[in-house]
Amino acid sequence: MAALAPLPLISSEQLMDQPDFFETDAGRFISRAKCFLEAAGVLDDKMADGRSGMLFTPTLHMIGHGAELLLKGCLLHNGVTKIQVIGYGHRINDMWSTDEVKTLRLAARHNALISHEYAVTSGRFPGAERITDPIAIFEEYLGALGQLHAEPRQYPIRYPTEDDRVAPRTPLLVAALWRTADDYVKRPCEFLINQRSN
Repeated sequence: MAALAPLPLISSEQLMDQPDFFETDAGRFISRAKCFLEAAGVLDDKMADGRSGMLFTPTLHMIGHGAELLLKGCLLHNGVTKIQVIGYGHRINDMWSTDEVKTLRLAARHNALISHEYAVTSGRFPGAERITDPIAIFEEYLGALGQLHAEPRQYPIRYPTEDDRVAPRTPLLVAALWRTADDYVKRPCEFLINQRSN
């Protein structure tokens, strides 16, 4: 597995200049993202009983909305204007590839490794031991979810459609994104892009 780069550090002067994070638009987006991802985790845990498959689509919707809010919060936190952020709509994949969310991408990839390790050691998620590259699987699943979440004609994870769609499995997605949102609300300054490196 590839080594992950450490998240950039910010100076104490930058920290002192920050308003209370949760009073900012970015903080509100991030804290709401954690709420949606927490709810997705509850639904995902319930599906582990093997009898609650009807929760799959609502879980995907919660993960998608949580990921969208997480990305939008990070964009706002790193200086993108609210108008620009709103302009992304539901396009998770477009937001994921921007430079302003690099710290979030690094954290999510790291959390995908942690989540995979938990899945393997707990034995709770059948087949987790066969995943050899959890970061690649996480990114594949997030990309697939991003396509479903942003699909403008039918919104297949929001409304009933005539088309059957293949959707990503949820445990790795919800675990990695929830951990990332949890890290963000606890240590928001770690998600700032180091302005001196630009």
